[in-house]
Amino acid sequence: MHGENMRDRLTSEVTRKQFLQYLSGAILLVFGLDNLISLLTGHRPSKHVYIHDPSQQPSSGFGASKFGV
Repeated sequence: MHGENMRDRLTSEVTRKQFLQYLSGAILLVFGLDNLISLLTGHRPSKHVYIHDPSQQPSSGFGASKFGV
């Protein structure tokens, strides 16, 4: 029953308005509402910059130094 319903929806004709609604819904799913709003408003969230504090003692192990060893 479910397969027939999906097949009917995929083969039925849609109006331009319905097509644009489906397309905008798909775009929102892919990119997310937050990204779309930031794209339209031009406001970009600030990126976090992590700076190593030289007063801290370096730990040992992989990634402890800038060369990763």
